[in-house]
Amino acid sequence: MNRILKNKAGITLIELLITVVIIGIVAAMAAPRFEIAYNRMKFKSANRDMVSTLKLARSMAITDKAQYGLYFDPTAKTYTLFRDGADSSYAYEPSIDSAVRVDTLPSEFNYIATDLLGNVLFFRPNGSADFSGGGNVYSMAYANQVIALFDSNILASTGRVHSESHYY
Repeated sequence: MNRILKNKAGITLIELLITVVIIGIVAAMAAPRFEIAYNRMKFKSANRDMVSTLKLARSMAITDKAQYGLYFDPTAKTYTLFRDGADSSYAYEPSIDSAVRVDTLPSEFNYIATDLLGNVLFFRPNGSADFSGGGNVYSMAYANQVIALFDSNILASTGRVHSESHYY
C-alpha cells in the first residue's frame, strides 16, 4: 500500500502556469487577425445586402408586372427600394413613388456613389434595367487596417447584377 501512495502521477502548478502563459501568448498573437477577418465579413455582408436589394427590385418588377427602382443617396449613405408611381424620367419622387424599404449602410462605409443619372435605377416588368449612365454602384468601407472597395454592375438588357469586391 505504501508503494501506491509514493507513485503519484499528475501535473505541478508550475507546469499548469507555463501552459496557461503559452496559450495566452498564442491568443494575443491571433486576436488582431480575428478583428481583420470580422471587419471583412461585416463589409462583405453589407455589400451582399445591397446586391440582394438590387436583385429583389428586379424580382418584384417581374412578379408585380410594374416598374420598381432603387434610389441611392450618397449623402445619407442609404438606398431606397420603391415602386414607380408614374412614368418618371430617371428620378425618385417620394410624393409619387411608394417606398418599399430604405436601407442604410454601416457607419464604416465612407463612400457610396453611382454613375447613374440622378442616382436612380429602374427595373422594367420584363426584368431589364432602365437607367441613364454606366449602370455601376461604387462603395468603400474602412475600419481597423481593412479597406474594402465594392463595384456592382447592372446589365441593362437583362437586369442581371454582378458585384466585385477588393480588400486591402
